[in-house]
Amino acid sequence: MGFLDGIFERKTCDICGEKCGVLGGTKLKDGRLDKNCVNKLSPLLGYLKNYTVEDIKEHLAYREHNEEIVKGFNVTHIAGADGTRLYIDAENRLFFVSGSDNWRASNPDVLSFDQIIDGDLNIVEDKKEIMKKDEAGKEVSYNPKRYEYSYNFYVKVNVNSPWFNSLNIKVNRNKIDGFDNEAYDDAYLYSEEVCEVINMLKDAEPDEITEAIDYFKDRIAQPKRKYDVTYYADTKSLRKGHDYYIQRDPRKSHYRF
Repeated sequence: MGFLDGIFERKTCDICGEKCGVLGGTKLKDGRLDKNCVNKLSPLLGYLKNYTVEDIKEHLAYREHNEEIVKGFNVTHIAGADGTRLYIDAENRLFFVSGSDNWRASNPDVLSFDQIIDGDLNIVEDKKEIMKKDEAGKEVSYNPKRYEYSYNFYVKVNVNSPWFNSLNIKVNRNKIDGFDNEAYDDAYLYSEEVCEVINMLKDAEPDEITEAIDYFKDRIAQPKRKYDVTYYADTKSLRKGHDYYIQRDPRKSHYRF
């Protein structure tokens, strides 16, 4: 009985002093947190067992300061589609990423333009085999095998922050079935928009950012074409020649900036 009492003894949070759950809350390197304190942390923070109680106190102070910045954040530009979008305050050289329409309530981590290091576009392909039933009703493979493909578009932005190393922007909200369709075309162009805008944040003027976003809006509005190696042959960037775009074949999985 005494052994069980020890297991289910309610521990206290080392930050707020409140009782943790029956499972003992979330463990740190030298303590534990209750659910309310965990909910105040940045979702980008990572593995909490790597942090001490003093680390978390410092992080929560940062989060409180970040919340004040979010309250005064003046959105001058938005890049991206219906997934995670890039929000920019060009006047104060600040940005954050969020997939929430009520982003002020979610307290997204705000970064300065100068904290951007580089980034990488990654198109993740999922492959699922299509099966058929034989005469006995058993599922078997086609010969040759057939597959259906789906895609997700991610832009990873490496940043200089004491609390996390990168931001991961999932451009499309829902997976895209196949690659020869309008949804794939749109997701690729929105991904390019996010990459292009992030790439120019360090040294661009607000009107240049506006120009780039307007450029991609025009591209999205144009009639779609099937992808091939010359897809961008007649595309002229505001800041780069068309040869730059010819090299970015959408069938390749990566594009670094």
